[in-house]
Formats: sequence, C-alpha cells, structure tokens
Amino acid sequence: MQSRRHFLTGAVSLAASSLAAPALALGDLELHLVRQRTGEVFRGDLVRKRLFGHEPDQAAFAALNRLLRDVRAGQSTEMDLDLIKLVGRIQDRIGDRPVVITSAYRTQATNAALRGSATNSFHMRGQALDIHTPGVTTRRLRRLARAEGAGGVGWYPSRGFVHIDTGPRRDWRK
Repeated sequence: MQSRRHFLTGAVSLAASSLAAPALALGDLELHLVRQRTGEVFRGDLVRKRLFGHEPDQAAFAALNRLLRDVRAGQSTEMDLDLIKLVGRIQDRIGDRPVVITSAYRTQATNAALRGSATNSFHMRGQALDIHTPGVTTRRLRRLARAEGAGGVGWYPSRGFVHIDTGPRRDWRK
C-alpha cells in the first residue's frame, strides 16, 4: 500500500508533467520561410492538432520539402523534421521576421559543383540549411542556433549567412 506522502508526490509530479507537456510537444510550429533564389514563401503551421496530441501536417511538410528542394536540379527530398523544428525554435526567438533560406537540400552533383562545399555535406541528406534573417545579425543568428541545439553551426559573416544542421556538434567560421 502506498503511503500518503508517496501518493501526494506522485500526484504533484503527474500534474507538473501534464502542465509541461504542451511546451515539449511538437505543437505550434509556426514558420515563415522565404527561399532567396526563387522568392517562394512558406508561412503557416507545420503541425496539425489531433485529439491525442500533435502531428506534422503532411500537406505542409510536402510544401516545405518542395520549398527546400535543390533548385538547380529541381529535385527534393524529405527534409529532417528535427531540422525544421530547429529553424522553428530559432524563428520563435527572433520574432515575426522571415528566415531566408539560401541553401537547403543539394543533390550530389549540385554539391560537387559548389566551390568549397564539404564532400559529405549534411545538405545532401536533407539535414542542413544556410539561413539569414533581415534585421538580425549573423552573430546573433549563430548564437541562437547554438542555444537551440543545432549540431553544426557554421558562421559566414562576410557572406551574410549561418549554416545549421542536425549532425554532430561542431562549430566553424569562414
């Protein structure tokens, strides 16, 4: 039989975890992304609320995958959902400003054609984005990416963008 103390401790823990659950859930992932090269825009919620939680809206996810395609090759892939959540968390911290995507998914051929790109780039796996935001310095964007748990964070201040990916933790500056 449980003691009164154990019962109350359990009840308080259960109540606290149920209050924290919405903050930890996938819900409310509002995005405002602009593809620099094409001018395409995605503005909306990636999450559909269901009776028992949240799940990605498949139509919105398909639209994002199209926006984040390899523009040169005209090919898309399924982007890493953790990467999309990462850019959403960064966007939450910068307010109502679009995140401009300068590079997303790349085919192997496109990646090889780009000067200075890594031969095993996370862009080829759908796990990387190069981003900037009008009115937000690349220094601040880099700090936010690191604070929000990006794996790789590349800072390109002279070129005006930050690379983020969901690979292992590493940092660099070019």
